[in-house]
Amino acid sequence: MRRIVVSFLVLVLLGGVMAAPIAAHPTSNYCADPQEQAFLNKINAYRAKKGLSPLASSQTLGAAADHHSIDMATKNYFSHTLKGGLSWSQNVKNHGYTASPTMGENIAAGNADALATFKQWKTSPEHNKNMLSKNYKAIGIGRAYHTNGKYGWYWTTDFGGAADGAAKTC
Repeated sequence: MRRIVVSFLVLVLLGGVMAAPIAAHPTSNYCADPQEQAFLNKINAYRAKKGLSPLASSQTLGAAADHHSIDMATKNYFSHTLKGGLSWSQNVKNHGYTASPTMGENIAAGNADALATFKQWKTSPEHNKNMLSKNYKAIGIGRAYHTNGKYGWYWTTDFGGAADGAAKTC
């Protein structure tokens, strides 16, 4: 929610003048919010119960996941392909993730909190497979909210085969 509120405040501070839509999502600006951190804790506890190593929170993957969630929320769609036609995997690369060619992505919509999103993905065979893949060592987690979005909340997790640098926390 903080990401969308910030862009709204910019419009208000500019006196209602229409500012350019969020076009750039600098990788260095990403920070994991408390719900994203809660999701990381949930998935790592789940992986531990299955005998798998924990996923490292990645700055590049986090920025890509955040960008994708913000794009879906602000442009009111739900797809692994970003609104302008960019593939999720190219989005990940554009945010600097080059540590491994092994990557995956989960998207979800409609849940405000980490637990509900975790349960949604856990009960979906394909999403659960990504969460439990032994090939993944890093994760980026992004969520965004927009009142005009059909589902309100949008979540993205991007997975990578190698850790490349810890994500900042908010």
